[in-house]
Amino acid sequence: MSRYVFGPVPSRRLGNSLGVDIIPGKYCCFDCIYCQIGKTTNHQIERKSFFDPYAIVSEVIEEANKSNQIDYITFSGSGEPTLNSDLGLMIDEVKRAISVPVSVITSGALLFQDDVRRDLLSTDIILPSLDAVSEDIFRYINRPHLVVDAQSIISGLKLFRKDFRGKIWLEVMLVKDINDDEEELGKIKEVVESVGVDKIQLNTVTRPPSEDIPGMLTREELERARSFLGDICEIISKFEETPVLHGEKEWSKNVLNILKRRSLSLDEIVKVTGVSFYKAKNRLKLMENEEQIKSYHFHDTIFYMFNR
Repeated sequence: MSRYVFGPVPSRRLGNSLGVDIIPGKYCCFDCIYCQIGKTTNHQIERKSFFDPYAIVSEVIEEANKSNQIDYITFSGSGEPTLNSDLGLMIDEVKRAISVPVSVITSGALLFQDDVRRDLLSTDIILPSLDAVSEDIFRYINRPHLVVDAQSIISGLKLFRKDFRGKIWLEVMLVKDINDDEEELGKIKEVVESVGVDKIQLNTVTRPPSEDIPGMLTREELERARSFLGDICEIISKFEETPVLHGEKEWSKNVLNILKRRSLSLDEIVKVTGVSFYKAKNRLKLMENEEQIKSYHFHDTIFYMFNR
């Protein structure tokens, strides 16, 4: 089983994404109320060298060479990837060895730091977040480290845009009755226009969150928000790509490796692994009986997650 690499997994934003997890769980600058991984146990802004970067790069290259169905190599996973001080080195080494584009999913919390912006310059796409501009709403949703505030993230985005030649796809996670009104969306729209992002990707709570919150907007509500935010805004649609096939012997290990980083529905597991619906369901039931994983009902869908 890979230590740092997982997938490819079906990403609603990046197609078949080979994930690279470079942070111990769960080191993060945020403790978002909607996080699917769970509560932040290490609320940090200090960057560190957590693992041997060359071991990670070697594993990425090895796993990427096994599949021709990878759309992106994505640094993300169990926490905030920019907390790893070796991030820039790893991105550069991966890009030298592999032609697959590299993306980084980040909260954007550390973009105000020069070294973080420098580390990200060679990526093809950066996917930061901005869930709110109003400080009270930002703190309620994202629960950041005390040093981080909404304005520091916005300032960091503006500074990064000046030098970055790749794409910036800004994710806005809408939580019902919290940040989905026109007043807050209007503030987000102003920031987006001032930064010059390439795309806004609207999301809502579609996976079991870490806490009991109002949660998911309807499709109609998302469409209204999309229309309000303008032409560069899109709603993140469901993944509908060709499944990535895995050998039957490694099926459980592959699924478990992904579930350590994110929850998946049964349909998503079928798409990831390429096995039949009934075979996947039976294997998941066995894994659940062995207490390797657990299931969770959320908005009429059963999700499976690692049993920590």
